[in-house]
Amino acid sequence: MKRWKGLLLILACLSYIGCATLLTDREYILINRPVDGKVTFHGEIYWLPESADIRKIVLLGSGQLQNIEVHVRDESRQWELVKKVPGGRLPFEIPLTAETDAVKIVKLSRTAKSRIETIQFYTAADKED
Repeated sequence: MKRWKGLLLILACLSYIGCATLLTDREYILINRPVDGKVTFHGEIYWLPESADIRKIVLLGSGQLQNIEVHVRDESRQWELVKKVPGGRLPFEIPLTAETDAVKIVKLSRTAKSRIETIQFYTAADKED
């Protein structure tokens, strides 16, 4: 019985800390580094010179996106699926949390007329008062 009380206390503390973290004032800041990109047979790849804590990406371009997948490159240089997005009109924001240096956008639907020109990477920071 004591083990359960201790476990419940720990879970209550962790949930309080997690909620406090979510409720703090945060803002997105553009990662001001050059972004390179290329179109491959398997998708459009965009990368930074070094790894960064990415919290949001913004796809810039024209047209309507439909059914896209967002992959990030992990430490072993393998692509990992992190988000499936039904689509939207460009420019388009996609929230995500990843420590990576590259993002691959895979368009699953080729029927929509769209063109991604570039991508912006954002990180989170505490708001200054």
